[in-house]
Amino acid sequence: GQSVTFTASVTPQFSGTVTGTVTFYDGTTLLKTVALSGGAAKFTTSKLTSGVHSITATYNGSTSFDGSSASLTQTVN
Repeated sequence: GQSVTFTASVTPQFSGTVTGTVTFYDGTTLLKTVALSGGAAKFTTSKLTSGVHSITATYNGSTSFDGSSASLTQTVN
């Protein structure tokens, strides 16, 4: 029943202000798409079931920046 917050930071390789959205996935299940604010997207949920979850944050890119993604494993007891 406790919540967990995932934060994705998007930093440009050179310079500029990153805009756009980040989509959070649990495996292949879409959790939420969040707009970047100050180079970060935060998502809080208390809906993860017990077990191991493969969480992926995908930056969807913009007209000035290519997309990218990163993953982590979250264990819920």
